[in-house]
Amino acid sequence: MTKRPIRKPQEEENEEAAEATATTAGMSEGQGDEADVLPIFEDSDDGQSLFEQLEEAGIDLSADGSLDHFTMEPDEEDLEEIEEEGLLDETVIDGASLADDPVRLYLKEIGQVPLLDPNREMWLASQMAAVTLLNAAEQADENGVKPSHIATLEKLYDVLLTYWQETIEIATANGVDMPELQTMVNEAQSLRRDWNTSGSSYVRSYLDRGDWGHNDKWATLAHSLFEVFQALYLFPVSLQEKIAAYVKERNELPPKTAFASMVQSKDADYEALIGDEFLETRLRANQAAESLTRANLRLVVSVAKRYMMRGISFLDLIQEGNIGLLRAVEKFDHTKGFKFSTYATWWIRQAISRAIADQARTIRIPVHMVETINRLMRVQRELIQQLGGEPSTEQLALEMEFLTPEETKQIRSMMEKEQRLDPQMARKLRRAANKVRKIMRISQEPMSLEMPVGQEDSSLLGDFIEDDKLPGPVDAAARQLLKEQVRAALSVLSEREREVLEMRFGLRDGQEHTLEEVGKYFGVTRERIRQIEAKALRKLRHPTRSRPLRDYL
Repeated sequence: MTKRPIRKPQEEENEEAAEATATTAGMSEGQGDEADVLPIFEDSDDGQSLFEQLEEAGIDLSADGSLDHFTMEPDEEDLEEIEEEGLLDETVIDGASLADDPVRLYLKEIGQVPLLDPNREMWLASQMAAVTLLNAAEQADENGVKPSHIATLEKLYDVLLTYWQETIEIATANGVDMPELQTMVNEAQSLRRDWNTSGSSYVRSYLDRGDWGHNDKWATLAHSLFEVFQALYLFPVSLQEKIAAYVKERNELPPKTAFASMVQSKDADYEALIGDEFLETRLRANQAAESLTRANLRLVVSVAKRYMMRGISFLDLIQEGNIGLLRAVEKFDHTKGFKFSTYATWWIRQAISRAIADQARTIRIPVHMVETINRLMRVQRELIQQLGGEPSTEQLALEMEFLTPEETKQIRSMMEKEQRLDPQMARKLRRAANKVRKIMRISQEPMSLEMPVGQEDSSLLGDFIEDDKLPGPVDAAARQLLKEQVRAALSVLSEREREVLEMRFGLRDGQEHTLEEVGKYFGVTRERIRQIEAKALRKLRHPTRSRPLRDYL
């Protein structure tokens, strides 16, 4: 098979995503567990009046959904599951909640944008992908010199010839009909004349005849065919007409020499014209991305509705979902055969789920812990149904697979026989149960001290919580009486004796002072202060003065 030119793989994964993926992979392969990351870690108003606005927008309000796991790119199984869910049926309305003016205005606006049919969707995606092909052809050489526009056209024609030859080889090897080159040229010419064209697409209808999207051979054929179509689309209309005339006459692409004669390589005005055409191509790609985004905004609302009551307002959920939609537009690969709405649903879910994990809680839980918490909650619900009561942490640990399959099997067998676990196995089970307890503590929701308690809302939760930093009423009264008794006992001493004791024992400001510090304060020696202190204490030890203070010892 012919070697593919100039196309270079895109570096799509960022460092944060790679780190999260590596962490998840490490856990799944036994290199770590949830306990390794533990330490480093709604409301809506019902509005029947919103039904009409939602119906105009064609939004599915099925109230279901759960947090998904956070990987960076959906595989084909993920996309097939989304297609089977029926999530993308955007005309079904089964409920409405949130009657809010900004929401109604937003729904009214997005409801005016028509949905895209598969052909329009494919053409828009092709126009965006064509810019990637153009950028690759315009790359500078090893000396940093960018090719002229005429040279870029010649590179694009090399791509066209290479992928057309590859298409012929794949079609022949698989025993399928050859695509009609003339029809493809006409379709590319029509799209070049009007980026917002309508009608049916021959390229899509040709691929729909086979097992496109589910068969690797058809996936390779689709990739080559779209490269041919996008290369044809990039040529100016005047050049497309010349290529179309040649194909109509001979039913094959012109050789490179014939193509070179079609290009007015010595005309300076033609070089500038090609530059303007390439600029127009990029502007059209931006318009295509905007159209693809606007046509799928109602899909974001449909998905966001399933994540309500999670601690984030409906409008914020839509905003986060729109960010995911933009990411889907950027990364969508139309050659795989899936509808854009199927692919976008996955990215919208990821964006909303991540926002809930990051923002919904007062105390943030790392995103990679959300799946573990959700799995524990599911296991707990299942065990409650099976056992008819709350499961123990040991039972949860066995179901969560914190132990190896052999250990789990051995522990269950011994429990069924009511045998005592050996110390090593019991220690492993306790360690797994501790992991469950840690996850449960992390999953707890904080409660506001200002939360009303009771039906009349006259009391707050904080009123019923003891403040262990403040003394109780009895202790406060005893402390006050002690101060009065000490003050009465000190009143029999001379002023100097009283001040010495107050400084030595911190009775004045709570700060005790040494003999040397007190001596400096009074301008006498340490020995003199010691004598004054001893004399004062002898006076206080008299039974008539010390008896009232003994009760506080």
